[in-house]
Amino acid sequence: MPFHFDAGTPQNQHACVSRREQDWIVYTCPLCPGYERRMHLSTGEIKTRPGADPYILHTGVFVPTGLEHVGSLPN
Repeated sequence: MPFHFDAGTPQNQHACVSRREQDWIVYTCPLCPGYERRMHLSTGEIKTRPGADPYILHTGVFVPTGLEHVGSLPN
């Protein structure tokens, strides 16, 4: 199941890179050094470390390994 977050409108929006670290999904922004958003899979807890510009909005998608092409399969 993909995990997605979207924080705002397309203006001033950056796409984050995601990875899994144990029970956490970690999103980082390649354009904002220091920005990190963590989502705990079991508890739903969210932790965010803001980047330098608080007005940049971030979006990201995490797709678990092995499900990258599920949406592209024929019905």
